[in-house]
Amino acid sequence: MQKRKTLLAVVILVIVAAALVLVWRLTAPTGETGAKTVTVQVVHGDGTAKDFTLETDEAYLGPALVAGGVVEDNQGPYGLYILVADGETADEGAQEWWKLTQGGEMINTSADTTPIADGDHFELTFMVGYDEF
Repeated sequence: MQKRKTLLAVVILVIVAAALVLVWRLTAPTGETGAKTVTVQVVHGDGTAKDFTLETDEAYLGPALVAGGVVEDNQGPYGLYILVADGETADEGAQEWWKLTQGGEMINTSADTTPIADGDHFELTFMVGYDEF
C-alpha cells in the first residue's frame, strides 16, 4: 500500500512539473527577428560609461551583444554568461559580475532569452558583491 502511495505521489509530481514547464513555455516572452536599433550602455567598475548602438536583426539580446562586440561569447551550461563587457573582465573570486537592466530595472531573464524591440535601451553595470542581486 505504501509503495502505491509513493508511486502515485511521484506521478502527480511529474504531471505538475510538466504542466508548469508547459505554462512557462507558453507565457515566456518571445522576440521577433527584423531590423531594429538597440542601445546598450556599459557602466564600468570605475564609473565610466560607454554607449553602444546596435543595428541588428536578432530577436534576443544575447546574440546582439555578442555580434555587436559588446560582450565576449562565453557560453555556459545555461547559455551566454557575461564575464567580459567592453573589454572589462569580472573576477568571480572577488564577487564581481555584470548586472543587466532595462531602463534601470533589473531583468528577470537571461540575455539569451530577453527579447528586443526597436528603440530598446539596456544597461550592463559592473557590480561588486553578490548581495546586490
